[in-house]
Amino acid sequence: MSSEDDTILEAARRTSDILGLSGFSLTAVLWQEVDYPGQRGAKVITPHFPVLVGSKLAISEILRGRLAAEDWSPILAPSLIFYRKLKRRSTIGTFLRILPALLILTGFLVLPEALASPVPLIVGLIVAAVVFFVLGVYSAIRLDRLLVLEADKEAAKVIGSTSLIEALRKFEHFRELDAARGGEWPEYGDHPTIAKRIASLQNP
Repeated sequence: MSSEDDTILEAARRTSDILGLSGFSLTAVLWQEVDYPGQRGAKVITPHFPVLVGSKLAISEILRGRLAAEDWSPILAPSLIFYRKLKRRSTIGTFLRILPALLILTGFLVLPEALASPVPLIVGLIVAAVVFFVLGVYSAIRLDRLLVLEADKEAAKVIGSTSLIEALRKFEHFRELDAARGGEWPEYGDHPTIAKRIASLQNP
């Protein structure tokens, strides 16, 4: 484990205590671009929103060696709040939003007479299931974005909005520097952009 990893883990422990989050301990830092490499459903790690993977903290490789020790606490605080306090709401909300599509598809599997229905009705139900699923996924993405902004505001109440906004602006500066060199920052659709996070903090 590198000294930078030690610094990050110490910042995470200290920030967790300040936020009143207990009952867990982070054991390692994972520098990687996706949260579950090589597995189905792996998601890109947004550089400005680290991910908790079990007892490990996954951070985008693009940040390695670029942040000062004092920058980690404000940027980790929203992630800790999201994964320790709000993730359950995200999971339940996502399930409820795709439930109509699942119920329609389940009906085809458990009711043999459903397959004996007229073809137009079957096609209509399949189209309805697809529409409900797409709308449910879109709604779930919007929910996660709102929960990230909620985590930002909860963190700002404890650590101060100024420090969090300054950290986010530093990330925006890094993103612009990388873009000028032809590099791209990976983004995950469930998370709001840096600009939206800053705007939300400035307009509580």
